[in-house]
Amino acid sequence: MIFSLFFTFIFTSTTGYAIDGVYHDPYGIDGLYDVKPTERSPKDPVAGQDVSIKIATWPVEPGQSTWITWTKNGVQQPVINGEFKYNDGNNTYWEVNLGSLNQGDDVEYTVHANKDGANEKTIGSFDFTVTDWENLTSINSFTDNTDRVEFSGSSTNGNFTPEMSLSFAADDVFRVQMSPNSTGTYEGGLSNYTVNESSNEIVVSTSELQVKIQKDPYKMSVYEEDGQTLITEEYNPAQNRTAGWLTDGSSTIDKVENHFYTPTNEEFFGFGERYNQIGKRGTEVDTYVYNQYRNQGERTYLAVPFFLNTNGYGVLVNSTHYSKFKLATEKQDMYSFTTDTGGSSGSMLDYYFIHGTDLPDVIANYTDVTAKPEMLPKWAFGLWMSANEWDRQSEVDNAVAQASNYDIPATAMVLEQWSDEHTFYAFNDAQYTPVSGGQSLGYEDYTFGGKWSDPKGMVDNAHANDIRVLMWQIPVLKYTDYDYEQKDNDESYMINQGYAVENGDGSPYRVPENKWFGNSLLLDFTNQQATDWWMSKRSYLFDDIGIDGFKTDGGEMVWGRDVSFENGKTGDEMRNQYPNEYVEAYSEFAKSKQSDALTFSRAGTTGAQEHGIFWAGDQTSTFSAYREAIRAGLSANASGIPFWSWDLAGFTGSFPTAELYKRSTTMSAFSPIMQFHSEKANPSVSEERSPWNVADRTGDSTVIDTFREYTNMRMNLLPYIYSEAKKSSDQGVPLMKSLGIEYPEDSNTHDISTQYLFGDNLLVSPIVEQGAQSRDLYLPEGEWIDFFYGAQRPGNQTINYYAGVDDLPVFVKSGSILPMNFNDSYVLGGSIDSDLDDYNQLTFRIYPKDITSYDWFDDIGGSVKEVVSDEKYDQGTITIDVPTTNTQTALQVFTSKPQTVTNNSVSMTEYSSLSQFTSSNSGWYYDAEQRLLYVRLNQNAGNQEVVLSGVKKPGYEAEYAELNGVSTNTNHSGYSGTGFVDEFAQSGDSVKFEVEASTSEMYTLDLKYAAGNEDASREIFVNGTKVSDLFLGKTNDWDTWNNEAIDVNLNAGFNTIEVRYGSASYSGINLDSLSIY
Repeated sequence: MIFSLFFTFIFTSTTGYAIDGVYHDPYGIDGLYDVKPTERSPKDPVAGQDVSIKIATWPVEPGQSTWITWTKNGVQQPVINGEFKYNDGNNTYWEVNLGSLNQGDDVEYTVHANKDGANEKTIGSFDFTVTDWENLTSINSFTDNTDRVEFSGSSTNGNFTPEMSLSFAADDVFRVQMSPNSTGTYEGGLSNYTVNESSNEIVVSTSELQVKIQKDPYKMSVYEEDGQTLITEEYNPAQNRTAGWLTDGSSTIDKVENHFYTPTNEEFFGFGERYNQIGKRGTEVDTYVYNQYRNQGERTYLAVPFFLNTNGYGVLVNSTHYSKFKLATEKQDMYSFTTDTGGSSGSMLDYYFIHGTDLPDVIANYTDVTAKPEMLPKWAFGLWMSANEWDRQSEVDNAVAQASNYDIPATAMVLEQWSDEHTFYAFNDAQYTPVSGGQSLGYEDYTFGGKWSDPKGMVDNAHANDIRVLMWQIPVLKYTDYDYEQKDNDESYMINQGYAVENGDGSPYRVPENKWFGNSLLLDFTNQQATDWWMSKRSYLFDDIGIDGFKTDGGEMVWGRDVSFENGKTGDEMRNQYPNEYVEAYSEFAKSKQSDALTFSRAGTTGAQEHGIFWAGDQTSTFSAYREAIRAGLSANASGIPFWSWDLAGFTGSFPTAELYKRSTTMSAFSPIMQFHSEKANPSVSEERSPWNVADRTGDSTVIDTFREYTNMRMNLLPYIYSEAKKSSDQGVPLMKSLGIEYPEDSNTHDISTQYLFGDNLLVSPIVEQGAQSRDLYLPEGEWIDFFYGAQRPGNQTINYYAGVDDLPVFVKSGSILPMNFNDSYVLGGSIDSDLDDYNQLTFRIYPKDITSYDWFDDIGGSVKEVVSDEKYDQGTITIDVPTTNTQTALQVFTSKPQTVTNNSVSMTEYSSLSQFTSSNSGWYYDAEQRLLYVRLNQNAGNQEVVLSGVKKPGYEAEYAELNGVSTNTNHSGYSGTGFVDEFAQSGDSVKFEVEASTSEMYTLDLKYAAGNEDASREIFVNGTKVSDLFLGKTNDWDTWNNEAIDVNLNAGFNTIEVRYGSASYSGINLDSLSIY
């Protein structure tokens, strides 16, 4: 507050020909990115660093001078004059250089200024103590306390007697707590470990890990359970300190740190929501919650001191203080983490080492340590609608009506401009008699009219359209420079009761003047009485109006290390933690009112996933921001926060083009949470990012068609999305995974930041470059099937994929089972309502491979149920076990046409058309274009076993192969897929298939072709080597297809098979597909 008043004064001073004042504030607002020109640099000096005292005087006048008087260790030092630096506005800026100092030096100084030797002004005194690094150098002894092992050691200078505690939260998770002066309180863990000592080391072992402690010099190494496979190790103590602390040499510990070895092939993911890149090797990452409006770069609202390493482990720094990770920036083979401590002599280095079966399991183990993600209600996974310009009920009602009119299924909406912008609990324009700050108003106390004539009726109307309603909130009591009686009453009560966050001197803390909601009071959510009071004023929103939750915006509002909270913590520790306290308070209040209420939040840190959804904050409507949003979502998910969203196509800046909006729509439909939102509150031309407004603004009516298709498609996928969300909540695994996390051993995946797995089974590769109609995308190991076209592609390769502006590249992992919900015509993206209480046509889409299963969350039936597919193509069968569903249920199986289909050993009826199939109660139909077998099951029949006989793996469609000199066509009947290769009739023409083989052995290649009235032949090449000339007998006409087979050897995994018109080949053919068995 002093700082704010100072700058207000000096900018407005009109005194002339004098010096009105001098100013210096060593810490400013203690901002990492908001360094003021009157701070000390560095704020907390370390031995060997030059210390600068930065000063301002005002007004700008010649003849001014500055200096400091100071003592070091109680001894007066020579005066040091200030050096003029520059003038800016009404201020002159100066700098005094104290030079470098030694560890333990106590410095006290006062800043002086005058004009022409007269009218002296002073400020101070100020003081600091110089620190330097010390570290744990050796282990002298240990004690096994049955739930932890405690090591006693020596330090660099012998001034400290450090202790280190090692405890296990799980067999593959351990915690390190190191107390430099052995005054720490250590946490215990599991007791199922063993300790073995030799002359050189102490080995602590569980069934999953061996932790080896080298005694002298101290060094910790972590191995797999075999004791031979190194996972990671602290850095070589001969080359760099490990387990260190920054200290004055006696009573102060300012920071703690550690250094680890990292081979150059390792990558790092996580750290919260990160926008500029997902692989962080070669960068330095700050754990610092910050409100960065647009262009976030390395700054973030959601900062988590946890990372994943591609060698199969993670590290959680167990602190909410500011921390910094240096990832191979100081040395190419070293990373470190350093954490502020607040200066207490009892400070500890505290971190968790987290291992797992794979990186998603590491994330799951991280959420065991911190918190499991809250399971969201099903309505959270439909479309969310929001616009800042909805500042009246008529606009909200219109949005609900437009969504219905355009057949766009929405399930949630957020109202931001609903309140009076003073209390943030009364509707704008509502009339009422103000009450004392300790009282709460109820619905009956308001008279509604004007902008919000009937809030309850508005919410009821939204609910009638299957749309839930959330209201915007902020954790401040807003400052105004004019009277507003109810807000003023609340402010007086809040201060008098001690409900506001306070400064170190006990005065009410106010947000710095130049920050969002500057000068406002901040509620102390660590004070339960304060929280109860605050929420009591919002009770009527649930009790009488029936809202469904809150958008808990902001929270990045704690500035200054001496700010104090009811829980005894100060600003430096609460800067990152405050948003968690804020969101938790709102979440718990909302759930006390309504069990499926939730919060939609922006800021947080470790454990944030315990409450609701997080979105990526304020981003522009640009393709670069679109790419940043995807990276932010992947990083958040890597940090244990699966339920993430962004404002599709951005919410501010230039209005989005139709291209950007369509591309963002397609991606958002395949992301954890889908929503649109816009910033401007009262634009002259609507900025609303609704599809109908974007269509109107851009003149492209097809925007609505694309949006409708993909929002309906999302509803088709809702059983899959909700099942994957259930898994994310129960296990803690991501819902949106970068390829580097799923395939860390494949270095090709480490830098891929705009492809991801949506759930376990869908590989999504959005088009993210403006004007692009195609993209290169990487397919990891295994076989992948195009979700929309059924083209099969082997993995471990990069392909180029064409996708028009309305299209999205999506591949399904072979072996997947996708629970879906279709309309009665089974149209993907076809019209389907937003009713979440029933299935329309529950369908399990199956891509058979070996034996696979899927845990389907039947929320309507009330349990998780297993669907199993057993593919035995070598025997010509697929067996599918379907649990009880109690609703109309179908299968869609990606396979060849069967000879027979049985259900619980009873033969099923085949239908020749989809319309016949949909009119039946049970039976089957084969769609040759989609290569999907439809099976309608008996309703309410309990568990059902469906057996497909006479089936083969679907062929690789020629129209999706690499084509040279040929074309595609659909002008003859009887083909499979979406067409066939035509004009395969000239020397040099070729069709090259890329195929997947499960093992290295002999396979039969089966070509489906038509040759008309002439025999033909083609050369066959396998992996670039010619293996045969294949005779293809005539088929008499072009509507008749024949099959010709040849046996060849294939490698396990990726293979190419080329059918070529060679020098000895003859006659034209049409080529439909290649099957392998």
